[in-house]
Amino acid sequence: MIGIFDKTKVNDLNFALDTLSVKNNGISRNIANQDTPKYKAVKLVFSEVMEEYYSNANNPVSLKRTNSMHMPLGDEELDPRTLVRFQNNPSIKNDGNDVNMDYEMSQQAEAELRYKLLSQIAGKKVTGLVELTRTQAQ
Repeated sequence: MIGIFDKTKVNDLNFALDTLSVKNNGISRNIANQDTPKYKAVKLVFSEVMEEYYSNANNPVSLKRTNSMHMPLGDEELDPRTLVRFQNNPSIKNDGNDVNMDYEMSQQAEAELRYKLLSQIAGKKVTGLVELTRTQAQ
């Protein structure tokens, strides 16, 4: 019987967990700077990063760099830290800070739930691999 997550690769889970870690770092930075004048909140949209990840995985671009000064394209792994963007919220404070604590807390709760779910799936995959190697060794 094939479950819904059986086709998920461990590398995909690893990338998703890394992405959520980057997202959580941005949220933590926003919360820590809620009283910093002129601080602009940052965000990372998980679904956009994963869409980019899967589009790169399905359409690998093979280019050869003929000069070390050329920019790499297609042979570099996607780094979620490069996709962190400013939220561009309208500033609700007189000091120019645009951190919205309600939004940040909801994003933190969402990221935490996703992280827990993906961690459980990854754990079950590893447990399955360990069991498989045990039965193969016997």
